[in-house]
Amino acid sequence: MKQEAELFKALEQALRDSKAQLSQVLDAFETLESGVVLYGPDDRLVFCNRRFREIYAEVADLLVPGTPYSDIARAYFRRGFKSRTDLDEEAYVRARVENHLCHDGGDYEFLQGENLWLLISDRKTADGGVIGFRVDITPRKKAEQALFNSEQRFKSLAEMSSDWYWEQDSEFCLTYLSEGHLAKAGADEHDRIGKKRWELPFHGVMPGQWEAHKADLDAHRPFREFEYGWFDPTGQERFASVSGAPVFDAAGTFTGYRGVGSDITQRRQYEARIKELAENDFLTGLPNRSLLNTRFEYAERQAQRANQMVGLIFLDLDRFKNINDSLGHHVGDKLLEETARRLQTLVRTTDTVSRHGGDEFLILLPEIHDPANAARIAELILVELGRPCHVAGHDLIITPSIGITIWPADGEDLAALVRKADVAMYHSKAMGRNQYSFFREEMNTRVHERLSLENALRGAVLKNEFFLRYQPIFDLSTRRIVSAEALLRWQHPELGSVPPERFIPIAEDSGLILDIGEWVVRQVCRERRDGQGGSRLSIPVAVNLSASQFRNLRLVELLPRLMTENGLEPGSLEIEITESALMGEGETISGVFDTLAKQGVRLIIDDFGTGYSNLAYLKRFDIYKLKIDQSFISDIATDPDDAALARGIIGLARSLGLKVVAEGVETQEQLDFLIANGCDEGQGFLLCAPVSYAELADMTGQTGQCVARVAAG
Repeated sequence: MKQEAELFKALEQALRDSKAQLSQVLDAFETLESGVVLYGPDDRLVFCNRRFREIYAEVADLLVPGTPYSDIARAYFRRGFKSRTDLDEEAYVRARVENHLCHDGGDYEFLQGENLWLLISDRKTADGGVIGFRVDITPRKKAEQALFNSEQRFKSLAEMSSDWYWEQDSEFCLTYLSEGHLAKAGADEHDRIGKKRWELPFHGVMPGQWEAHKADLDAHRPFREFEYGWFDPTGQERFASVSGAPVFDAAGTFTGYRGVGSDITQRRQYEARIKELAENDFLTGLPNRSLLNTRFEYAERQAQRANQMVGLIFLDLDRFKNINDSLGHHVGDKLLEETARRLQTLVRTTDTVSRHGGDEFLILLPEIHDPANAARIAELILVELGRPCHVAGHDLIITPSIGITIWPADGEDLAALVRKADVAMYHSKAMGRNQYSFFREEMNTRVHERLSLENALRGAVLKNEFFLRYQPIFDLSTRRIVSAEALLRWQHPELGSVPPERFIPIAEDSGLILDIGEWVVRQVCRERRDGQGGSRLSIPVAVNLSASQFRNLRLVELLPRLMTENGLEPGSLEIEITESALMGEGETISGVFDTLAKQGVRLIIDDFGTGYSNLAYLKRFDIYKLKIDQSFISDIATDPDDAALARGIIGLARSLGLKVVAEGVETQEQLDFLIANGCDEGQGFLLCAPVSYAELADMTGQTGQCVARVAAG
């Protein structure tokens, strides 16, 4: 509009000077791209240029000098144009206005008009007039509308997406926040508009990050994924990530920032959960091996500086597998959670209780002055875990076996300490469980021997290294063999004869007892079916089974099937289980006993007297015989207490209608005592040592000949 302004001044001057000059100025207006109209003091048209006539072509017949402006305006608005701004004729007398005009047919145009008084003197006089400029700004308006539509589409998409849009001014104060952010943040627009981001109650930014963010803004640099957190009105912690870029106007002047943001709360939660799973046990929430290793490295450095020691306790729950197998893994998991909780109450805040896997726990004890500090913690653990634990409706007592190592004496790194603490823990198990042991080098030798024996045991069944011996059981009044007990023997090609007391505990701990026990039952049935030396037994044979075999449902299916396949009569097989195993598993295996009893398999309680004082189970289970443990028999002729216990057991069995068997009869004095006190049956080396099947089959037809016989092996 610079050229128009200069001509406007020239026009004012020409009006003051002469008509010749006026004509020259008006001719110059004809070349302008703006529409120009001149009204006299009486509001009548004096002059309009070519462009004005093009713009007002609809009323071209009125665009002649002398036509009142009001007639032109009324005609213009009546001939198919409508003003969306509802301007009337008087609007054109004002200073700069914009008018949006629309044809009935749908075409439209935008006009920017500016009416200026022509002054001949210092005040408005009758010699003056009005000059008007009309500029077609339709292209500009369309461009602005397109830009506006584009921005609206962008904001609409931003509102519908998980992202939001924001803007800041040149002072970095927020000037706009889309509804997406306000909705997710649970914030009011007035709480955030006009404030800088760091003035808001945001947190979760690492030290120095705000300063780095401000430096980016001051330097007008783009930034990406700046993260921060806040608490929404419900108290939930939320997190956002924002990215932005500087904005400059056409002249290159910085005007602020604009950008997008995303709610990353769920991502942060996933990341925290992944980190937790990476460092903590999923069941107990305790640190896992990875986090324990990190803490050990720190404890090691601290101990080096302070010239102290680091203790490590390796803890394993005794017979925990029985809990899982009998009551279910959900009960076992609850027990592990309770164990973890109890252990954490016993240690210092600087100690670390970690789950090593399964039913194993590690406890790291940094900065201890003496191994006795670790022993004190171990003693507390034995007491605390020895208390009954109420889990899922069950009152459980489970004991720990503990091994202890000390850094640096037992190892330079955590792996070495764990390995040796594991060895010490197995020593505690071998010594009877529910105790702790410090690692000693000689333990390694025993552990290696145990591992070697276990490996050899795994191949014993396949290599036919097992065989059976049968120990006859005599009716003490008639001196006849009335039954026998099948005994497992192992002849290793290199180790020679391996005694049962050496390999049976290993089979129990390793789980091999299931396969071995199945082999024993099959072998007994096979030998009875086939016979040896042309003879077949007519007496029942008892087989020893562990509690874990009763928990395995294969046993319930296996025994009756084997008896049928081998043509054995009901009652030809008897099952022996120790009193302690029965009491520990009674609730879970009572159904198995009932099923076997219906199939003609009789139950014998072995090692009676060594278990619990609660004898209610004698009424609850269908028991056929009680076996007095040989520890009571060995001294009955010399120890009044053992003699009294033996009499009591015999009397109890008689009152309940049960037969009673004495184990380990080795002297005539013992035999005389048992006969005198009414013991029904007996077995032992005095009566007969274990024999082969053929020997047993040959002996069962003889009466009284084996009473004084002592076999060689």
